[in-house]
Amino acid sequence: MPPRPSPPRLYLRKRRDGANTWIILDCGRQISTGALADDRRAAEKALENYLGRKHRPNFGDGHPARVAVADVLSAYAEKHGPTTARPDLIAGAVLKLGDYFEGRMVATIIPESCQDYLTWRCGQRDARAKKQGKLISSGTARRELVVLAAALNWCWKNKRLDRPIPITLPVQSEPRERHLTRPEAARLLAGALGWDIDGRRHHYRINRHLARFILIGLYTGTRHDAILRLQWIANTTGGHVDLDDGVIYRRPRSSIETSKRKPPLPIPPRLMPHLCRWRRHTARFLIEWNGLPIASQERRAWRRARELAGLAEDVTPHILRHTCATWLLQSGVSIYDVAGVLGCSEAVVRKTYGHHAKDHLRGAVAAFSHRSTGNGSAMKHG
Repeated sequence: MPPRPSPPRLYLRKRRDGANTWIILDCGRQISTGALADDRRAAEKALENYLGRKHRPNFGDGHPARVAVADVLSAYAEKHGPTTARPDLIAGAVLKLGDYFEGRMVATIIPESCQDYLTWRCGQRDARAKKQGKLISSGTARRELVVLAAALNWCWKNKRLDRPIPITLPVQSEPRERHLTRPEAARLLAGALGWDIDGRRHHYRINRHLARFILIGLYTGTRHDAILRLQWIANTTGGHVDLDDGVIYRRPRSSIETSKRKPPLPIPPRLMPHLCRWRRHTARFLIEWNGLPIASQERRAWRRARELAGLAEDVTPHILRHTCATWLLQSGVSIYDVAGVLGCSEAVVRKTYGHHAKDHLRGAVAAFSHRSTGNGSAMKHG
């Protein structure tokens, strides 16, 4: 029996002039992606499009024993992926899931196969990690299995499968409790502006883009990708800021609301002067370079600011969201209102940050001990 050919895959073609590019290898054929070595995301998107053109899903009567996992993933990525907030993340997960479940039918998805996928992925190196040799985390593998579960559920609801297929997910890690204290936040902001903890200023390390990013994150708790898409006028690719009405609309116009909600938020009074000043110095985006949005939250600048501030590696950009939620709860803001600011459910706030509100619950508990002055309403010992 001849060996089964390998599925199409990405390969980094190295050139003598250093202009390395990603190509697609498929049974001896080489297809250009047009993506350079440092643009893996564009290469994965090109591979996704290539697979979509090459293969058309066939669901037949929808029986799990006769439907390929690859068809489920392909249909989900093509039909539902573009409607999500981060289609690139779904595309990346679909590629990895497709590599593992290639040639398998939906009926083979059992708890043991999900655990085997977790073991397989956690044994691979993380190509995007700064530290060489770092392995894929269990959290990354779990998120990819969540995509598989969503794809199966979407196919069942859309009559591609004749029954629901359950997915066994590994235990989710405990939420991070790290947040910035107010002195730490001040040091981080100063680090973005080039100041170190000894009071010396390094002018070559000044990054005002990062300072804007930090202020918006601390005052609004907005997710970092949504911050980078904020514009001054309504648009279909990101949120926008309405200075006249004093509202930040964090969701693109006419977009579909997802589980990672981005509700409108009144502009915090302390942020308003900054926004008015930035408006005079920018054209379209709140954080931009030559009129265009920056590609990321400038991880190198973040790392340098963190070093100047004397903070540890656990201070990542997402800590701004944790800090905003924690400060609100510590100020006595209700869990309901904090959920509205963050754009998540009260259950998520209570699970992730609820322990920060315990001091402010003492007043409510102490109310049981207050002696009433009304007639006949005092609680008597009995």
